[in-house]
Amino acid sequence: MLDASKYRNLLYILPSLLIYGAFVLVPILSSIVLGFTAWDGISAPRFVGLENYAALFSDPVFYVALKNNLVLLIFYVALPLLLGLAMAAIVTSIHSREQLVLRTLYFMPYVMPTAVLGIIWRWLYNPAFGPLNQALKAIGLKSLALPWLGSFTFALPAVGLVATWYYAGFCMAIFMSGLQRIEPSLYDAAKVDGATPLQSFRHISVPSLLPEVRIVLLLTIIFSIKNFDLVFTMTRGAPANATLVPNLYMYQLGFDLGRYGYASAVAVIGAILIFIVNGAIHRFMPEREREH
Repeated sequence: MLDASKYRNLLYILPSLLIYGAFVLVPILSSIVLGFTAWDGISAPRFVGLENYAALFSDPVFYVALKNNLVLLIFYVALPLLLGLAMAAIVTSIHSREQLVLRTLYFMPYVMPTAVLGIIWRWLYNPAFGPLNQALKAIGLKSLALPWLGSFTFALPAVGLVATWYYAGFCMAIFMSGLQRIEPSLYDAAKVDGATPLQSFRHISVPSLLPEVRIVLLLTIIFSIKNFDLVFTMTRGAPANATLVPNLYMYQLGFDLGRYGYASAVAVIGAILIFIVNGAIHRFMPEREREH
């Protein structure tokens, strides 16, 4: 006779496992399987083997999307990391009341859905009546009032700057939590030794924040690879694929062109890229400063 107590813990987590399996594992496995088929969403899938992947790696549009995503790493990863680090250092150095106000203001963009922010910034960038161009005209810089989201040169940076503004506060919050665990005595000792605030930040704060830097790198790179809603609401890949990213290309292939098998192959490649990035960060980024 089975001992029911041995299976009690399993019964506790079974509802969560069922939900996770139905809404996460099953779609992932379905995408992997569909990546080896040709399917229009109506008729039965037809097995084509590696044909989708062979076509994908010779698809110039896919490489354009990858190149755009690589450029967006600057705005999703590098700039938010640097700005978040600077903002955390500044906010933690001021009085508690002002610190609370600044921390709230800087983090507020991250609370809003990116799809909503995309719509708002699309209006801000509007070349005819957008506040950005109106402000430039008002101060005599009419020549700089450009069709930002319609420009082949500036469309991608314009979208990227919104991502920087969005994620900088998130990075700041993570770095602030790391700064709070640093022993104040370290800064006191550095001050006694004649170190300037900048030197203390460089030699004490930054090395101590390596675990937080690791987390920020991992999350922001994943956010960049998974980017969809911001580009979709702001440009939908226009002009002429200048802002196209792999996830948006996957959406267009599946829902606009009915090539679900090919779109699934794009999704699988995106997942593989995330695993590669995850492994590289865990392999080469130390969790803490090495002892000397």
